[in-house]
Amino acid sequence: MACPKIEVRGKRVILLSGFRNALTGTSGARVIQSDDIKSAEQLSTSAKKHPDAVAFGFVAGRWVPVA
Repeated sequence: MACPKIEVRGKRVILLSGFRNALTGTSGARVIQSDDIKSAEQLSTSAKKHPDAVAFGFVAGRWVPVA
């Protein structure tokens, strides 16, 4: 199963964990809303600290760059 891609701070990133299962759209892409993401504000902060990251995971209550 493919992980969802979202836009954070103007950049497309992949979420490896930290989201609720969402409905799959007609195109087969997962549809993620901001309220489906755990601690969305922390994700934005982590993305600001790590601008080169393209994937994030929610580990031990915080967002970490994983790629």
